[in-house]
Amino acid sequence: MRTTEAEQGRAGRRQRAAAEIRNMLADLYRGFVSWASLYGDVDGRYEQDQRERVAGLLDRLSNGYLARSMWLQSGARKRVEDFIKKSENHYSRFCAEIEERGYAQVRSGMAYRVSKQLGSLRKDAESELKD
Repeated sequence: MRTTEAEQGRAGRRQRAAAEIRNMLADLYRGFVSWASLYGDVDGRYEQDQRERVAGLLDRLSNGYLARSMWLQSGARKRVEDFIKKSENHYSRFCAEIEERGYAQVRSGMAYRVSKQLGSLRKDAESELKD
C-alpha cells in the first residue's frame, strides 16, 4: 500500500514539474515573440521593457528548471536544456545587434529566428514533457 502511494506521489511530482516547465517555456517563447514584434516604438522604452522581461523569464526558466529537472526523463531534460541554451544565445545576439544597428533594423530578423528556431525547439521540448 505504501509503495503504491509513494509511486503515485512521485508520478504527481513528475507531472507537476513537467507542467511548470511547459508553462515557463511558453512564457519565455511569448516574451521573445513580443520583443521581436514591437511596432512604432518611438522612445525605445517599451523595447527595453520587453528586453528586461525576456531576461527575467530566461532567468526564471533556468533556475526553475534546475530545481525540477530531477523529475524529468533524460530526453525531456535534453530538449529543455537545448531550448534554454538556444534562448540564451539568441538573447545575447539580439542585444548585441540592437546595440549595434538599432531595434528597427534588427526586429524582422529577430522575429524570423524566434519563430523558426525557438518555436520548433519549444514544441519539441513540450512534446517530450507530455510523454
